[in-house]
Amino acid sequence: MKLLSRDDPFRTGIAAFVALGLLGAAILVISVIPFGASTYVAEFSHTGGLRAGEGVQIAGVEVGEVRDIEVDGARVLIEFTVDSDIDLGSRTKAAVKVGTLLGTHYLAITPRGGGELSDDTIPLAQTSVPFNLQDVIDEGTGAVNQIDGRKVAQALSVVAETLRAAGPRLEPAFEGIARVSDLITDREDQIGELLEASRLISDQLSNSTGDLVQLMEQSNLVIEELVRRREAIRDLLRDIGSITASINQIMDDNAAKLRPMLRDLDAVVGVLLSRDEELREALHNLAVTSRYFANAGGDGPFINLLFLENVPDKVRCGPTGGC
Repeated sequence: MKLLSRDDPFRTGIAAFVALGLLGAAILVISVIPFGASTYVAEFSHTGGLRAGEGVQIAGVEVGEVRDIEVDGARVLIEFTVDSDIDLGSRTKAAVKVGTLLGTHYLAITPRGGGELSDDTIPLAQTSVPFNLQDVIDEGTGAVNQIDGRKVAQALSVVAETLRAAGPRLEPAFEGIARVSDLITDREDQIGELLEASRLISDQLSNSTGDLVQLMEQSNLVIEELVRRREAIRDLLRDIGSITASINQIMDDNAAKLRPMLRDLDAVVGVLLSRDEELREALHNLAVTSRYFANAGGDGPFINLLFLENVPDKVRCGPTGGC
């Protein structure tokens, strides 16, 4: 075979085109044939919004992707791949699930049973979709057929007449609703602050759940102790009632004696109050007098007393024969 050279551009171009073709074929084969994955088919009544390229999950873990979706009569065939190290038993189930609120979906596979799937296909009886539009229509058809068109027309006529008659009254109500809406719009920032404060309070309560539970437990302990001491408290109150009754009885029995005594005591107190200045002066003079007396009769905070014996010895010793 003659080697290509720079002097033969025609052959060089052909070789480049052949190399590019082989590279494209290799890329196509790699993208079409899933290496390290097994291909299966699932029969569904409809796609449920599932699209080619979306994921295949087992127990929440993505293990493959949906390769192709095609219609086969009254059913839909969904071709998907699963990692080759995962075995799907004969009772394996498949379901179309909603992935996010943005409308993404995924194919949920639940491996079950032993053996293998017949023709690597999950039958229609073992698949499910979020909803079946035809079933919804069929279920609603009976209810729609039971509706009486004449009664509906009469009801709408009554509603129209009522609204027409109540128009002048409804207008202020709608104006009030509009004012409320404007007020909410004007106070949007304050409402937001209120909601934020509510969230902070909720978070604080959530963080303080342990303290609140402990406080309630301690309250339960106090209540239990009060229940245990109920008899003692009842006896104490009963004794206090008895003492009060006894005092009242004593007061009633001695009212005749206590009344003059209290009257005399009141008179004495009145006299003392009227002589307040004289008593103050007397106490002042007593303090001075006692101080001088103590200085003269003692050498400390006390009084020294000396008692001399004035009885003669003969008189004292005579009766006893002593001395």
